[in-house]
Amino acid sequence: MEKQIISTLIGLTFRGNDDVKIAAISALGDYKATIEQQEAVVRLIDLCKDPNKDVAISSIRSLKTVWTFWTIIRSKRLISLIKLIKL
Repeated sequence: MEKQIISTLIGLTFRGNDDVKIAAISALGDYKATIEQQEAVVRLIDLCKDPNKDVAISSIRSLKTVWTFWTIIRSKRLISLIKLIKL
């Protein structure tokens, strides 16, 4: 189900309607696990170059959200590993 949702959202980013693109981009950014979905991240990076500034800005914000979440998760895993090593 997760893959189907992400595939649908990615597909919507190819539509001609910028409002639909922006909504799909926002949803991809809100879906925190997208860092593990290479296809979604690659598409967000590509959309950062969109000629419509609203689409590009939305893509940048979504990438920031995904990156921030991924960094937090990575930090928590590192802290857990350090705690295990200290034991």
